[in-house]
Amino acid sequence: MALLLKSQLEYARGNYRKAIKLLMALGVRTEAGISSMFLNNLGCVYHQLAKYHSATVFFSKALSSSSSIRKEKPLKLSSISQDKSLFIAYNCGIHYLAYGKPILAARCLQKALLVYYNQPLFWFRLAECCLMALEKGLFKTGDAPDETIKLYVVGKGKWRQIAVKDVPENGLTDLIENDCSLGSDGQLNLSLKLARLYLLNALHILNESESSQAHSSLPPDGFVDGTESTEETISWNSNHRTVPGIDAKPLNAGLGQLNANGDVKDQKTVTSQEITSGSLSMYEDNRRRQLSLMKQAILANQAYVELELENPMEALSYALSILQLPDCSRIYTFLAHMYAAEALCFLNRTKDAAEHLLVYMSEGNQIELPYGEEDFEQWQLERIFDPEETNGGTVTANNFSSEETQVLMFLKPEEARATLYANLAAKSALQGELETAQQLVAQALAVLPASREATLTAVYVHLMLGNSQEALAKLKQFNHVRFLPFTCTLDKSS
Repeated sequence: MALLLKSQLEYARGNYRKAIKLLMALGVRTEAGISSMFLNNLGCVYHQLAKYHSATVFFSKALSSSSSIRKEKPLKLSSISQDKSLFIAYNCGIHYLAYGKPILAARCLQKALLVYYNQPLFWFRLAECCLMALEKGLFKTGDAPDETIKLYVVGKGKWRQIAVKDVPENGLTDLIENDCSLGSDGQLNLSLKLARLYLLNALHILNESESSQAHSSLPPDGFVDGTESTEETISWNSNHRTVPGIDAKPLNAGLGQLNANGDVKDQKTVTSQEITSGSLSMYEDNRRRQLSLMKQAILANQAYVELELENPMEALSYALSILQLPDCSRIYTFLAHMYAAEALCFLNRTKDAAEHLLVYMSEGNQIELPYGEEDFEQWQLERIFDPEETNGGTVTANNFSSEETQVLMFLKPEEARATLYANLAAKSALQGELETAQQLVAQALAVLPASREATLTAVYVHLMLGNSQEALAKLKQFNHVRFLPFTCTLDKSS
């Protein structure tokens, strides 16, 4: 058991290979409870090492080992407490989500609902399953990926024309994957509306948690209604620095050091109360940052979902809420400005949308980088997790690796600036400033030549300027283009 705890310590420190050595030294145990923890921890380590196939094998074995406990006859009360299948199922869900399999991830997370129902991160991960399914095209009407532009060929000979159709016929609610549908097995039917529900649950629980923490804080002096408190209370208030009831004995006394004059200078003693207070302060600061980052992510996803569901007023509300958060990340600030501008364009308020886009324009009409590499590094250090999530003695694979999260969630700074150029071009085109729009979209395509949105904006601008050949050339240069036959049925007049 000591080796298991040591391996968890090395896992927490990021020494994954040393954690594997300690686990291997433990050997395969026959006890069902220890065996499931051993296999689960191996799965978590291999997940962090990006060896997904091996991690999947160990997680599957851990689930089988843990589930077999309840099959013992006669069933003992101690055996029930050793069943960690729900915690392992949560780890499997996080693993499949990082592996890019949202359907399997949602099924595993659904099994862990009984344990994590009151954790905002749990609902946030379920919403991520829905959004990843949308990104992979698992619930849209067409069979083409999101980045495909459909071109319909109309007419023949000199009357041959190209028509761009960019609007789905039946919306985004129909599922095309057979294993996505909600059948008799009770599995989740992933959709944008379900993602909205999950995000609302996450935000509600997060707000309730913040409210309860604010009300549970004690005054800094440790007195309540004039009576001294003798309980060891951990306060969520950052100003609460003392913990009453702890024996304040010096840890090292009698030691000294020489000052500049050669006299002995008493070294400042460190009391156990100061150490505990410093640890609590560090924990509170860390948790506050994590909750802030989680709220930013939830609100950003809510704005995105409402835009996809064509609810611009709700999307604008969520985007503005992000901008009002104190110490908001530059990355989420950029996303908030983009979502707010898009929502305002839906509402035909292009001038208001321009205010959000022009935030990053400096003197000389130069577009600044919305964020830098240092913001990536800071975000990687403060990845989203819930410090209060318990795992029943097993390691939890809460976080994706830095490479996965960077790819899954955020654009590079140069790509973000190119997206800003494309949005400014679209805004200028809507306002009739076609020459300006043409220059801006050219700068966007120089950085993001495979951008579907920038390509369509360039095509629109060229058509408005009467350059149909240039518009057709832009479409041919785009890699994801499908030429489809155009079929039209005319109703006979009576």
